[in-house]
Amino acid sequence: MPYVKQAPKIQNFINIIGAYFRNFRINDGISLTYVAESIHMNKGFLSDLENGKRHFPEGTIQELNDFYGTKFKEDIHLYNDLCRLLDYAFNMLFIAHSKEETIILKKAIQNANIYENSSAYFVFQILKYHYYLRIEKDNDKLETIQDTIESNLDALSLQHLTYFYCLIGIFYKRNSSTIYKAEKYLNKSIELSSSNSITYAYSIFQFISLYARTNRIALAYTYCEKARNVFTRLNNYTTMFYIDFFQSNCLIGMELYDLAIEKLSTLLNNIEHTNKESIAKIHHSLAWCYLLNGQYNNCIEETHQAYAYGDTSSDLSYFIPYSYYKMNKHLKCLDYMDTHSDHTNNFFKPFFKAIACRIQKENIQFEKHITYFYTSLLKNNMFEEIPLIQDFILDYYKETDNKDMMIKILLDIKSLKDNNLTFDTSHLNIN
Repeated sequence: MPYVKQAPKIQNFINIIGAYFRNFRINDGISLTYVAESIHMNKGFLSDLENGKRHFPEGTIQELNDFYGTKFKEDIHLYNDLCRLLDYAFNMLFIAHSKEETIILKKAIQNANIYENSSAYFVFQILKYHYYLRIEKDNDKLETIQDTIESNLDALSLQHLTYFYCLIGIFYKRNSSTIYKAEKYLNKSIELSSSNSITYAYSIFQFISLYARTNRIALAYTYCEKARNVFTRLNNYTTMFYIDFFQSNCLIGMELYDLAIEKLSTLLNNIEHTNKESIAKIHHSLAWCYLLNGQYNNCIEETHQAYAYGDTSSDLSYFIPYSYYKMNKHLKCLDYMDTHSDHTNNFFKPFFKAIACRIQKENIQFEKHITYFYTSLLKNNMFEEIPLIQDFILDYYKETDNKDMMIKILLDIKSLKDNNLTFDTSHLNIN
């Protein structure tokens, strides 16, 4: 486990030079005593230099460069230039200008040799993190850079710390297994940010989907309102579509289907016809809303529309066969699943098998596949699908008059509504 410094509440001094050489020493596995003896310096004095408690005497930087084989140059102009570049890259992220964001990040990476041997070293680490998060999507490199930065937080300004924590939050939010880590880092970003800053606004925005995915729908809806106010104050209207879109999905999660359909339909009417990706998202959400609301013909129609606009989302694959199943069009359901099996994501295949077994009255196999799928959803914190699957399971146990299992699934339904349902607490946990 790497050494992690505490982020200061107020940071008036940035320890750039000392942290640079401290980082090299620790990475090389060299003791402070050994370095001090090798360059004939008092160990306490060297420690003070590394931790920013003393100014570097003339010639000391060159002495340490010679010892470590580094080429560090103290260049405040290069540091300021890279700070401006980092500000600009994060601003492009904030206004969703991905093309310009990519250009900026690639330009910085191309000049790595210049920045990594200068006062801009730690600012460059954040830019590298931004690059591997958004462009290359290299998790191993992200973890290495994160270790470096978290071991040298005293080398960063508070503003740069807020960028860093926000970016880590985005990284952890991508994976259901680390989503609660994302919450911790996004809260750190907000805590250190000004309420008028783009970092504060963007961190608030990230919380919308985070809360929705962790079954805190009402809180996600509240954060939509909060984000709308902050983004309006900062004159960022580009992101308003996404805020309204997320809010529509929150309404679906709260079972306010008519309001959700009205809001999504308004978005669809107001969006540019060339924006196929966003149109596909709206049709996808409408299909989901109709599926939950029992309007199965509408669900099928909207699913086809989502596909027509290029939606490749894996969960969309079961909307049509499940609609056919609920409409008692069992032959159509089986035929659709048979002809579309190659397009089904492996994660959702147990659900397809469960639907087929349900139609064919293969009860033992049905219980096996649906319980496996249900617990997989819980393992991966995929709460959005769980109410649908719970109802599917409950209908089965009602039909088979299995009162013990009915009680178990009803307890899970209550736990979900109380926001206490997890893989470990589920009464249907097969492990």
